[in-house]
Amino acid sequence: MMFAQLNNRWRHLFNQIQSNFRQLIAQVSQLKQAISSLKVSSEQLQATLPQLEALQTDLERSVAKFEFKTQPRLERIQQHLNRIQAELNKYKPKNK
Repeated sequence: MMFAQLNNRWRHLFNQIQSNFRQLIAQVSQLKQAISSLKVSSEQLQATLPQLEALQTDLERSVAKFEFKTQPRLERIQQHLNRIQAELNKYKPKNK
């Protein structure tokens, strides 16, 4: 009877070890796939970086041109707003 209990415990322990080992193998396989996917993504990112840098340069240049072209117009608009506000201030009732 004791031998049967001991044998069952060993069998149970062996089954647990076997199950844990299978889980470990599955996890290692998933890790290998994730590493492979990360490597591909990293290579794609490295290939895309020069294009992104060129795009950033083009965008900065376009924004600078836009600001340069709009600045005189914005200044004229502000002058008109100042004149309008000055005229409106003439007609405001003065507080006593």
